[in-house]
Amino acid sequence: MQPETEEEIDLQELAFSIIKRTLKHKVLAIVTFILIVGLAFAFALLSTPFYKTEAKIIYQVSGGSQSSSLSALAALAGVSNLKGDDPSAYLSDIILSNYMLQAVLAEKWKVSKALPDTITPVSLQTLWKIEPDTTKEDWEIKLEYGMLDALKKKNYIIFSQDKKSGVITLTTEFQDPRVSFDVNNFVFNQLNDILINKMHFKASENRKFTEERLEEVKDNLKEAEENLRRFRQKNRLRIDPADELEDARLQRDVLVNQEIMIQLRKQYELAKIDEARDMPVLDIIDAPMKPIEKSKPKRKLIVLGGGMAAVFFSILIATLYDLFLEKKFVWRKYVS
Repeated sequence: MQPETEEEIDLQELAFSIIKRTLKHKVLAIVTFILIVGLAFAFALLSTPFYKTEAKIIYQVSGGSQSSSLSALAALAGVSNLKGDDPSAYLSDIILSNYMLQAVLAEKWKVSKALPDTITPVSLQTLWKIEPDTTKEDWEIKLEYGMLDALKKKNYIIFSQDKKSGVITLTTEFQDPRVSFDVNNFVFNQLNDILINKMHFKASENRKFTEERLEEVKDNLKEAEENLRRFRQKNRLRIDPADELEDARLQRDVLVNQEIMIQLRKQYELAKIDEARDMPVLDIIDAPMKPIEKSKPKRKLIVLGGGMAAVFFSILIATLYDLFLEKKFVWRKYVS
Protein backbone atom coordinates (compact mmCIF):
# COMPACT_ATOMS: atom_id res chain seq x y z
CA MET A 1 0.00 0.00 0.00
CA GLN A 2 1.42 3.33 -1.07
CA PRO A 3 1.70 6.07 1.60
CA GLU A 4 -0.48 9.14 1.17
CA THR A 5 1.28 12.19 -0.21
CA GLU A 6 1.36 15.49 1.64
CA GLU A 7 -0.94 17.01 -0.99
CA GLU A 8 -3.58 14.31 -0.43
CA ILE A 9 -3.33 14.77 3.35
CA ASP A 10 -3.72 18.56 2.98
CA LEU A 11 -6.79 18.13 0.80
CA GLN A 12 -8.38 15.74 3.27
CA GLU A 13 -7.67 18.09 6.14
CA LEU A 14 -9.15 20.98 4.16
CA ALA A 15 -12.28 18.96 3.36
CA PHE A 16 -12.72 17.91 7.03
CA SER A 17 -12.17 21.51 8.11
CA ILE A 18 -14.84 22.81 5.69
CA ILE A 19 -17.34 20.14 6.83
CA LYS A 20 -16.63 20.89 10.47
CA ARG A 21 -17.06 24.64 10.01
CA THR A 22 -20.28 24.12 8.03
CA LEU A 23 -21.81 21.82 10.66
CA LYS A 24 -20.81 24.33 13.33
CA HIS A 25 -23.05 26.90 11.62
CA LYS A 26 -25.55 24.52 10.08
CA VAL A 27 -28.48 26.87 10.73
CA LEU A 28 -26.83 29.56 8.60
CA ALA A 29 -26.01 26.97 5.93
CA ILE A 30 -29.59 25.66 5.88
CA VAL A 31 -31.08 29.15 5.69
CA THR A 32 -28.73 30.05 2.83
CA PHE A 33 -29.59 26.80 1.03
CA ILE A 34 -33.35 27.36 1.39
CA LEU A 35 -33.06 31.00 0.29
CA ILE A 36 -31.11 30.20 -2.91
CA VAL A 37 -33.30 27.22 -3.80
CA GLY A 38 -36.37 29.38 -3.19
CA LEU A 39 -35.04 32.09 -5.48
CA ALA A 40 -34.28 29.52 -8.20
CA PHE A 41 -37.75 28.00 -7.83
CA ALA A 42 -39.40 31.44 -7.98
CA PHE A 43 -37.36 32.37 -11.06
CA ALA A 44 -38.39 29.11 -12.76
CA LEU A 45 -42.06 29.73 -12.00
CA LEU A 46 -42.15 33.43 -12.84
CA SER A 47 -40.04 33.34 -16.03
CA THR A 48 -42.04 33.92 -19.21
CA PRO A 49 -42.66 30.61 -20.98
CA PHE A 50 -41.67 30.23 -24.63
CA TYR A 51 -42.92 27.76 -27.22
CA LYS A 52 -40.87 26.54 -30.17
CA THR A 53 -42.04 25.50 -33.63
CA GLU A 54 -39.74 23.93 -36.25
CA ALA A 55 -40.17 23.18 -39.93
CA LYS A 56 -37.78 21.14 -42.06
CA ILE A 57 -37.45 22.48 -45.61
CA ILE A 58 -35.59 21.69 -48.81
CA TYR A 59 -34.86 24.42 -51.34
CA GLN A 60 -35.20 23.13 -54.90
CA VAL A 61 -32.78 24.61 -57.45
CA SER A 62 -33.33 24.07 -61.17
CA GLY A 63 -30.80 26.32 -62.83
CA GLY A 64 -27.93 28.75 -62.51
CA SER A 65 -30.04 31.75 -63.41
CA GLN A 66 -31.91 31.35 -60.15
CA SER A 67 -28.67 31.66 -58.23
CA SER A 68 -28.06 35.09 -59.70
CA SER A 69 -31.69 35.97 -59.05
CA LEU A 70 -31.36 35.10 -55.39
CA SER A 71 -28.16 37.11 -55.25
CA ALA A 72 -30.04 40.10 -56.60
CA LEU A 73 -32.86 39.47 -54.15
CA ALA A 74 -30.40 39.34 -51.26
CA ALA A 75 -28.97 42.65 -52.48
CA LEU A 76 -32.45 44.15 -52.06
CA ALA A 77 -32.17 43.12 -48.41
CA GLY A 78 -28.86 44.96 -48.14
CA VAL A 79 -26.66 41.87 -48.32
CA SER A 80 -23.57 41.70 -50.48
CA ASN A 81 -22.64 38.66 -52.53
CA LEU A 82 -20.28 37.02 -50.07
CA LYS A 83 -21.64 33.50 -49.87
CA GLY A 84 -20.61 31.85 -53.07
CA ASP A 85 -22.94 30.24 -55.56
CA ASP A 86 -25.23 28.38 -53.18
CA PRO A 87 -28.64 30.07 -53.62
CA SER A 88 -30.04 28.77 -50.34
CA ALA A 89 -27.28 30.66 -48.49
CA TYR A 90 -29.23 33.86 -49.15
CA LEU A 91 -32.47 32.62 -47.59
CA SER A 92 -31.37 33.49 -44.05
CA ASP A 93 -30.67 37.09 -45.08
CA ILE A 94 -34.06 37.32 -46.80
CA ILE A 95 -35.86 35.92 -43.74
CA LEU A 96 -34.12 38.39 -41.41
CA SER A 97 -34.44 41.33 -43.79
CA ASN A 98 -36.45 44.36 -42.72
CA TYR A 99 -38.94 43.61 -45.50
CA MET A 100 -39.81 40.22 -44.00
CA LEU A 101 -39.70 41.28 -40.35
CA GLN A 102 -41.84 44.36 -40.96
CA ALA A 103 -44.47 42.06 -42.46
CA VAL A 104 -44.35 39.94 -39.29
CA LEU A 105 -44.71 43.04 -37.10
CA ALA A 106 -47.61 44.37 -39.18
CA GLU A 107 -49.58 41.13 -38.92
CA LYS A 108 -52.18 40.41 -36.23
CA TRP A 109 -51.83 37.09 -34.40
CA LYS A 110 -54.28 34.98 -32.44
CA VAL A 111 -53.10 33.80 -29.04
CA SER A 112 -54.06 30.69 -27.09
CA LYS A 113 -52.35 31.13 -23.71
CA ALA A 114 -50.27 34.29 -23.35
CA LEU A 115 -53.20 36.73 -22.97
CA PRO A 116 -56.64 36.56 -21.34
CA ASP A 117 -58.38 37.41 -24.62
CA THR A 118 -57.80 34.45 -26.95
CA ILE A 119 -60.27 35.59 -29.61
CA THR A 120 -59.04 39.02 -30.71
CA PRO A 121 -55.86 38.93 -32.85
CA VAL A 122 -53.08 41.12 -31.52
CA SER A 123 -49.79 42.55 -32.77
CA LEU A 124 -46.44 41.48 -31.38
CA GLN A 125 -46.28 44.81 -29.60
CA THR A 126 -49.36 43.82 -27.59
CA LEU A 127 -48.07 40.29 -27.03
CA TRP A 128 -44.77 41.67 -25.72
CA LYS A 129 -46.67 44.22 -23.60
CA ILE A 130 -44.61 47.13 -24.91
CA GLU A 131 -45.87 50.56 -23.83
CA PRO A 132 -44.07 53.19 -25.94
CA ASP A 133 -43.29 56.62 -24.55
CA THR A 134 -45.40 58.75 -26.88
CA THR A 135 -43.98 61.95 -25.41
CA LYS A 136 -40.61 61.37 -27.08
CA GLU A 137 -39.82 62.67 -30.53
CA ASP A 138 -40.19 60.13 -33.38
CA TRP A 139 -41.46 57.52 -30.92
CA GLU A 140 -43.16 55.46 -33.65
CA ILE A 141 -39.93 55.09 -35.66
CA LYS A 142 -37.93 54.28 -32.51
CA LEU A 143 -40.53 51.70 -31.53
CA GLU A 144 -40.34 50.02 -34.93
CA TYR A 145 -36.54 49.96 -34.87
CA GLY A 146 -36.56 48.52 -31.36
CA MET A 147 -38.97 45.73 -32.30
CA LEU A 148 -37.04 44.92 -35.47
CA ASP A 149 -33.86 44.74 -33.43
CA ALA A 150 -35.58 42.40 -30.95
CA LEU A 151 -36.74 40.06 -33.72
CA LYS A 152 -33.22 39.91 -35.15
CA LYS A 153 -31.19 39.56 -31.96
CA LYS A 154 -33.40 37.64 -29.53
CA ASN A 155 -33.77 34.54 -31.72
CA TYR A 156 -37.52 34.73 -32.22
CA ILE A 157 -36.89 33.54 -35.78
CA ILE A 158 -33.91 31.28 -36.51
CA PHE A 159 -32.70 29.90 -39.84
CA SER A 160 -30.19 27.07 -40.02
CA GLN A 161 -29.06 24.64 -42.70
CA ASP A 162 -27.32 21.29 -42.56
CA LYS A 163 -24.25 21.58 -44.78
CA LYS A 164 -24.25 17.91 -45.77
CA SER A 165 -27.93 17.27 -46.48
CA GLY A 166 -28.93 20.83 -47.37
CA VAL A 167 -32.01 20.51 -45.15
CA ILE A 168 -33.15 23.89 -43.84
CA THR A 169 -34.64 24.29 -40.36
CA LEU A 170 -36.93 27.25 -39.81
CA THR A 171 -37.45 27.81 -36.08
CA THR A 172 -39.80 30.26 -34.43
CA GLU A 173 -40.05 30.74 -30.66
CA PHE A 174 -42.59 33.03 -29.02
CA GLN A 175 -44.44 33.46 -25.73
CA ASP A 176 -47.54 31.76 -27.11
CA PRO A 177 -47.77 28.34 -28.86
CA ARG A 178 -50.25 29.48 -31.49
CA VAL A 179 -48.23 32.60 -32.31
CA SER A 180 -45.09 30.50 -32.66
CA PHE A 181 -46.89 28.09 -35.02
CA ASP A 182 -48.59 30.81 -37.07
CA VAL A 183 -45.44 32.91 -37.45
CA ASN A 184 -43.56 29.85 -38.70
CA ASN A 185 -46.19 29.23 -41.38
CA PHE A 186 -46.37 32.92 -42.21
CA VAL A 187 -42.61 33.27 -42.71
CA PHE A 188 -42.53 30.13 -44.86
CA ASN A 189 -45.38 31.34 -47.08
CA GLN A 190 -43.91 34.83 -47.37
CA LEU A 191 -40.53 33.43 -48.33
CA ASN A 192 -42.10 31.11 -50.88
CA ASP A 193 -44.08 34.00 -52.41
CA ILE A 194 -40.97 36.16 -52.58
CA LEU A 195 -39.03 33.42 -54.36
CA ILE A 196 -41.79 32.67 -56.83
CA ASN A 197 -42.90 36.23 -57.60
CA LYS A 198 -39.52 37.92 -57.60
CA MET A 199 -37.84 35.18 -59.55
CA HIS A 200 -40.65 34.96 -62.05
CA PHE A 201 -40.35 38.72 -62.53
CA LYS A 202 -36.60 38.34 -62.94
CA ALA A 203 -37.04 35.59 -65.54
CA SER A 204 -39.61 37.68 -67.40
CA GLU A 205 -37.32 40.71 -67.43
CA ASN A 206 -34.44 38.57 -68.68
CA ARG A 207 -36.59 37.17 -71.48
CA LYS A 208 -37.75 40.65 -72.53
CA PHE A 209 -34.21 42.03 -72.55
CA THR A 210 -32.94 39.10 -74.63
CA GLU A 211 -35.86 39.50 -77.04
CA GLU A 212 -35.15 43.19 -77.54
CA ARG A 213 -31.45 42.55 -78.04
CA LEU A 214 -32.24 39.79 -80.54
CA GLU A 215 -34.36 42.19 -82.60
CA GLU A 216 -31.51 44.71 -82.64
CA VAL A 217 -29.02 42.09 -83.81
CA LYS A 218 -31.44 40.92 -86.52
CA ASP A 219 -31.60 44.46 -87.86
CA ASN A 220 -27.81 44.77 -87.67
CA LEU A 221 -27.41 41.49 -89.55
CA LYS A 222 -29.82 42.57 -92.27
CA GLU A 223 -27.95 45.82 -92.65
CA ALA A 224 -24.57 44.04 -92.80
CA GLU A 225 -25.87 41.57 -95.39
CA GLU A 226 -27.35 44.37 -97.47
CA ASN A 227 -24.06 46.33 -97.34
CA LEU A 228 -22.16 43.24 -98.51
CA ARG A 229 -24.65 42.57 -101.29
CA ARG A 230 -24.51 46.14 -102.61
CA PHE A 231 -20.72 46.22 -102.46
CA ARG A 232 -20.39 42.99 -104.43
CA GLN A 233 -22.87 44.13 -107.05
CA LYS A 234 -20.95 47.35 -107.45
CA ASN A 235 -17.49 45.76 -107.43
CA ARG A 236 -17.91 42.42 -109.15
CA LEU A 237 -14.42 42.32 -110.65
CA ARG A 238 -12.60 43.50 -107.44
CA ILE A 239 -9.40 44.37 -109.26
CA ASP A 240 -8.31 46.90 -106.60
CA PRO A 241 -6.73 45.29 -103.46
CA ALA A 242 -8.63 47.82 -101.36
CA ASP A 243 -11.84 46.29 -102.68
CA GLU A 244 -10.72 42.86 -101.45
CA LEU A 245 -10.06 44.29 -97.99
CA GLU A 246 -13.45 46.02 -97.91
CA ASP A 247 -15.17 42.83 -99.01
CA ALA A 248 -13.44 40.89 -96.20
CA ARG A 249 -14.46 43.52 -93.65
CA LEU A 250 -18.09 43.39 -94.73
CA GLN A 251 -18.03 39.60 -94.56
CA ARG A 252 -16.70 39.81 -91.00
CA ASP A 253 -19.57 42.12 -90.04
CA VAL A 254 -22.03 39.58 -91.40
CA LEU A 255 -20.33 36.65 -89.63
CA VAL A 256 -20.07 38.51 -86.31
CA ASN A 257 -23.75 39.46 -86.37
CA GLN A 258 -24.68 35.93 -87.34
CA GLU A 259 -22.75 34.50 -84.39
CA ILE A 260 -24.28 37.03 -81.98
CA MET A 261 -27.75 36.21 -83.26
CA ILE A 262 -27.14 32.45 -82.82
CA GLN A 263 -26.00 32.96 -79.22
CA LEU A 264 -28.86 35.32 -78.45
CA ARG A 265 -31.32 32.88 -79.98
CA LYS A 266 -30.04 30.21 -77.59
CA GLN A 267 -30.27 32.59 -74.65
CA TYR A 268 -33.77 33.63 -75.70
CA GLU A 269 -35.00 30.03 -75.81
CA LEU A 270 -33.47 29.35 -72.38
CA ALA A 271 -35.05 32.54 -71.01
CA LYS A 272 -38.46 31.44 -72.29
CA ILE A 273 -38.01 28.06 -70.63
CA ASP A 274 -37.01 29.71 -67.34
CA GLU A 275 -40.05 31.96 -67.50
CA ALA A 276 -42.46 29.16 -68.36
CA ARG A 277 -41.30 26.47 -65.98
CA ASP A 278 -42.07 26.31 -62.27
CA MET A 279 -39.96 28.68 -60.24
CA PRO A 280 -37.92 27.35 -57.32
CA VAL A 281 -40.02 26.66 -54.27
CA LEU A 282 -39.48 25.49 -50.73
CA ASP A 283 -40.61 21.92 -50.17
CA ILE A 284 -41.61 20.99 -46.63
CA ILE A 285 -40.29 17.58 -45.56
CA ASP A 286 -41.30 17.99 -41.91
CA ALA A 287 -44.32 20.24 -41.43
CA PRO A 288 -44.45 22.55 -38.39
CA MET A 289 -46.65 21.45 -35.50
CA LYS A 290 -48.30 23.53 -32.84
CA PRO A 291 -46.15 23.15 -29.72
CA ILE A 292 -47.66 21.66 -26.58
CA GLU A 293 -44.77 21.76 -24.12
CA LYS A 294 -42.75 24.85 -23.26
CA SER A 295 -39.30 25.06 -24.82
CA LYS A 296 -38.07 27.36 -22.06
CA PRO A 297 -37.55 28.04 -19.28
CA LYS A 298 -36.21 24.58 -18.39
CA ARG A 299 -37.63 24.62 -14.88
CA LYS A 300 -36.13 21.33 -13.74
CA LEU A 301 -32.68 22.41 -14.88
CA ILE A 302 -33.09 25.81 -13.22
CA VAL A 303 -34.11 24.24 -9.89
CA LEU A 304 -31.35 21.62 -10.17
CA GLY A 305 -28.77 24.30 -10.95
CA GLY A 306 -30.13 26.41 -8.11
CA GLY A 307 -29.82 23.44 -5.74
CA MET A 308 -26.20 22.86 -6.71
CA ALA A 309 -25.46 26.57 -6.31
CA ALA A 310 -27.27 26.54 -2.95
CA VAL A 311 -25.09 23.70 -1.65
CA PHE A 312 -21.93 25.49 -2.75
CA PHE A 313 -22.85 28.91 -1.34
CA SER A 314 -24.28 27.56 1.91
CA ILE A 315 -20.98 25.76 2.60
CA LEU A 316 -18.99 28.79 1.48
CA ILE A 317 -20.92 31.29 3.61
CA ALA A 318 -20.87 29.05 6.69
CA THR A 319 -17.13 28.50 6.30
CA LEU A 320 -16.35 32.17 5.75
CA TYR A 321 -18.53 33.14 8.70
CA ASP A 322 -16.68 30.70 10.97
CA LEU A 323 -13.33 32.01 9.76
CA PHE A 324 -14.51 35.54 10.45
CA LEU A 325 -15.53 34.65 14.01
CA GLU A 326 -12.27 32.82 14.54
CA LYS A 327 -10.16 35.79 13.43
CA LYS A 328 -12.34 38.13 15.46
CA PHE A 329 -11.76 36.03 18.58
CA VAL A 330 -8.01 35.94 17.98
CA TRP A 331 -7.94 39.70 17.46
CA ARG A 332 -9.84 40.34 20.71
CA LYS A 333 -7.56 37.98 22.58
CA TYR A 334 -4.54 39.73 21.12
CA VAL A 335 -5.89 43.21 22.04
CA SER A 336 -6.73 42.17 25.59
